Amino acid sequence: MKEARIEVLIAAEPDLRVRLAALLRREGLGVQEAEDHGTLDLIRRRAPDVVLLDAGMPDGSAMEVLRRARELDSGLGLIMFAAAPDLREVVGAIKAGASDYLLYPSSGDGLVAAIRRACTERRRRAQLGQEEAAETKSSLLEQMGGSEKVRRLAAEVARVAPTNFSVVIAGETGSGKELVAGAIHAQSHRTSGPFLALDCGAIPDSLIENELFGHERGSFTGAEQTRKGKFEAASGGTLFLDEIANLPVAMQGKLLRALQEKQVYRIGGVVGIKVDVRLIAATNQDLQALVAAKTFRGDLFHRLSEYMLYIPPLRERREDILFLAQQFLERTNLELGKRVGGFSEPALQLLLAHDWPGNVRELRNAVRGGVLLAEEVIEPEQLRLRLPLAAALPPGDPDPEDEGSLSLKDIVRRNTMEVERNVLLRALARSGGNKAKAARILGIDYKTIHSKIRLYGI
Repeated sequence: MKEARIEVLIAAEPDLRVRLAALLRREGLGVQEAEDHGTLDLIRRRAPDVVLLDAGMPDGSAMEVLRRARELDSGLGLIMFAAAPDLREVVGAIKAGASDYLLYPSSGDGLVAAIRRACTERRRRAQLGQEEAAETKSSLLEQMGGSEKVRRLAAEVARVAPTNFSVVIAGETGSGKELVAGAIHAQSHRTSGPFLALDCGAIPDSLIENELFGHERGSFTGAEQTRKGKFEAASGGTLFLDEIANLPVAMQGKLLRALQEKQVYRIGGVVGIKVDVRLIAATNQDLQALVAAKTFRGDLFHRLSEYMLYIPPLRERREDILFLAQQFLERTNLELGKRVGGFSEPALQLLLAHDWPGNVRELRNAVRGGVLLAEEVIEPEQLRLRLPLAAALPPGDPDPEDEGSLSLKDIVRRNTMEVERNVLLRALARSGGNKAKAARILGIDYKTIHSKIRLYGI
């Protein structure tokens, strides 16, 4: 198979550009010439394999072009050259993303060899990226199921992962948003960097800035040491902000500033700290509706949602239910040292018929509980699936037919649960969905409200 021709873009002053172009064409390389300030535009439009960049550009813009070219294409071969470079310039260029730094004039052989090395490395990285993409897509299917909707989701992940786009993942609670965020990171060029997650709904408003941006020593009582925030710790990698809709409005403005300026200020700090972070946010609410209601900043929404992914709930992809149930059964067997053989036919029918308001998380918990209780196969009652509380007796209006089959204790319990659920819903509505605020309204701790929200499928 004939090897694809190497395409080289030359960005240098006119006389030098012409000489280099003639030399490279004689070597059989494809050549494009960047005139004046057209280098970045040509990189976008022509996608060369390698760029030759003159460090001595008259306007002194070479380093800025280098940095922005690396942002445009993380795998691009970038070779700088200069008549008399000093060590500091060379180190600075390599740190900024140069593949190589050559002394000019260089022999034709030396220059061509450097170009071929840069191109080989670019193609090697591209091949690794394709292999990782296929592996990550396969992994996502293995973890979420093989339905058509999951396959389309995996294809979207493969499309957006290699970019630096900010991504918003929308989906119901328990549908697998963090799993998808991890797949995006694993398939990106940042995979060797950290992947950090922060649940915006689990952090009290007074602590969220500290979690995101950190603090300087002595900035407040108890700040005995300087502490990095999640943004700094995730630099070079990906930061996943779950339940982004719960971020307080005041913090939304600070987050937007950090994203736009690519720097953060620790609490008590006056010097900005540069960060290189890809942000993925997740929500189980309609952010556009929250923007319309003026509880979420529109400018932040548009900054976050360069690409949006939607995870369908489990009830919309029922063909994945039994696949996932079997996976959870096998893992729990290993964890507990048991040999539960599967599900009875009635249990399978129940799994398929249930609406799974808690999605994959609810299915996992049901199967784990079933394995714990079962001896040979899991029966329906061992799944312990709760009926929707809407079916519970409304306060003061018991169903006479049910009343005859329930004890007074059971009737009181069902009515109490309905009242408690309604109180939780009202508190969450008052707090705009912020669980920490709702817990304060009700005078309970965060752990308690979190467990009750799971219990009632809110």
